[in-house]
Order: sequence, then C-alpha cells, then structure tokens
Amino acid sequence: MKKILFCSHGRLCEGMLDTLKVFSLYDEKTMQAIPFYTEGVDSDRLLEEAAAQIGPQDQLLILTDIAFGSVNQKIMIRFKDWDNVFVLSGMNLMIVLSVLAPTEKWTEDFFAEKALEARDSIVSMGSLPVTMEEEDE
Repeated sequence: MKKILFCSHGRLCEGMLDTLKVFSLYDEKTMQAIPFYTEGVDSDRLLEEAAAQIGPQDQLLILTDIAFGSVNQKIMIRFKDWDNVFVLSGMNLMIVLSVLAPTEKWTEDFFAEKALEARDSIVSMGSLPVTMEEEDE
C-alpha cells in the first residue's frame, strides 16, 4: 500500500491535508500529518508510530517543508536505511497533487520528475504579461 506522511515545522502539514479534503483527495487510511515543534504534539512518538505501521510491502512518501531543515533531518536520520521510503522536501500543493497521480510503483526517478515539474510551476506572476477580465475569475 502507498502511504503519505506530511511533516513540517508547525501546522503547515495539517493545512495540506485540509486542502486535499477540498479536492476530495484526502484518504485517512493512507495519509497522516505530523506537525513538529507544536505545543501539545509529541511528534517523535507520532513518527515512531507511523514507522511501525509501514510493512515491507508498503511504500511511504514523506513530504517535508524545508530541505535540510530540522524536520527534514529527523526524517532522513529515522528512515535512512529504508528502501521503501522516499523523502521530498519543499512541500507544496503542486507536488502533492502530481504525486497522487496513479502509478504502478513509486521510484526515485518518478519523484525526481515530479520535483522538477513542481519547481517549474513556481512563477512570479508580476513577471508575466497577464491581463485579467472580470469574467476570468
């Protein structure tokens, strides 16, 4: 089974799950958020519980907010020897939506491609010659 774990400094990860609900893409059986450095949340315990639920036949994607940030480092250390765990940093809605597209099996190549696609979706709108009409809203 494919599972996704969202991890962030604070509640950004919970917001991502909330946004997926808007798109009717949230699956409580396969998706979980762990906010780190958040009052009342034992993130280390939640991370261990999530790890315990991953079987050898499962694949886990962990999305973190900042590459090389403290949350990302904790994840990388905890799962460094796991062949069925993939970690993507720079969590944003575009990459989340793109990795939810059906695919047989997740691979590093798949995630590298999706990361490039998400990076290309970041645009400074002020640099584009865009005109909007009222009916475009």
